[in-house]
Amino acid sequence: MIMLVSCSQSRELAGRTSGVPFDPAAIFLTWQHDPATTMTIDWHTTPEDGQRGSELHFRKDGETDWKVTHGNWHGFPHSDRIIHRVDLRRLEPATIYHFRFGEDSKEYHFRTMPLDLSDPVRFVTGGDTHHSRHEMSAVAMTYDPDFILWGGDLAYANGTPERVEMWYGWFDGIKENLISEDGRVVPILVAIGNHELFGVRRLQRDGEAWPEEEIEAYLTEHNLWDGKATFFFDLFAFPGRQEAAWGVLDFGDYMSLFLLDSDHNSVPLYQSVTGAQTGWLEAVLKERQDRPHLFPIYHVPAYPSHRSFDGWTNTRIREHWVPLFEKYGVRVAFENHDHTYKRTHPIREGKISEDGIVYMGDGSWGRNPRSGESSDQWYINRFESRIHGIVVTLTADRQEYIMVDDTGEEFDSYTITISP
Repeated sequence: MIMLVSCSQSRELAGRTSGVPFDPAAIFLTWQHDPATTMTIDWHTTPEDGQRGSELHFRKDGETDWKVTHGNWHGFPHSDRIIHRVDLRRLEPATIYHFRFGEDSKEYHFRTMPLDLSDPVRFVTGGDTHHSRHEMSAVAMTYDPDFILWGGDLAYANGTPERVEMWYGWFDGIKENLISEDGRVVPILVAIGNHELFGVRRLQRDGEAWPEEEIEAYLTEHNLWDGKATFFFDLFAFPGRQEAAWGVLDFGDYMSLFLLDSDHNSVPLYQSVTGAQTGWLEAVLKERQDRPHLFPIYHVPAYPSHRSFDGWTNTRIREHWVPLFEKYGVRVAFENHDHTYKRTHPIREGKISEDGIVYMGDGSWGRNPRSGESSDQWYINRFESRIHGIVVTLTADRQEYIMVDDTGEEFDSYTITISP
């Protein structure tokens, strides 16, 4: 239920600290539905905040009365934190909305996306972010992005319960670096990576694997038998089926983002590239092939710059996804995982071609960059061993890319003209 309140009406008492505005431990904005008319808002509370409900106040910029809505809450896995979530609907496009978590709360704001490209749209993308390295996020904010797009390997907690504090640090980095000085919270979209998953091979002591009976006891104690993405689905609302780590998000009729799972969250293991996801991917690409801006993002690259070109998942993506990208009009795909920067030549049917697809990224937003053992491959056009983000600016007929590192240096660029 949504109701209107004025500032003079009765105030929330629970969790109030006299003279100090309430400010949640973490704030995370994203989209599950139309980015022009919705916004999903998460915030985290701790036991020190007292018994606070999932009440959210919001108002359009220029209005004085607040609307009040109530969301849902669920536990933060392996933590005493609570995740509160409100999915706002029926908002106006290209509009600023203010929000707060009760009358005693600090105030923030966001802006919805436009319905079309009458004005440029800008986002910054990358991957392999890390829980304690946030310099690239601060640089990204200097471009005033409409949103951030990350392609997996987020906090590097590996789905391990004892590493929950890495997620705290990751959310701290967002609050400290991806909220503007005047309180604008930038929405973030994420895809899944291998470091979002719990893996038995990571249960080691002094470099040796645990005894089998200890592994079995650990899996049972922490309820890890039925799912490997221990934190991912609780921490993030997703544009698609909540238990599936793939989905598509449409921005009007001008852009679609395809958030893909490159063989991570699947049963049996390593079946997501060749299983149901691929049939789904062809269907959603076919429906959107006439849109000017189509962007797949996923973790493991089809065209790696560090790991082997013949890797298991790399090969399967080239066999099963790349032909769909080529068939239905993708011009650029965002890849991650290798902790380098690469931009390929345009590629079609396994060869350099003027009308081919450019594969960008390889994920080094917060991780130390690698040397690039595959950087001399035929498909690599530009390679750098450096931390980076990719600033993407879209107009009706152009895609402009600026590659920037964590010092703010712009070190590469690329432009595509979109034919009508």
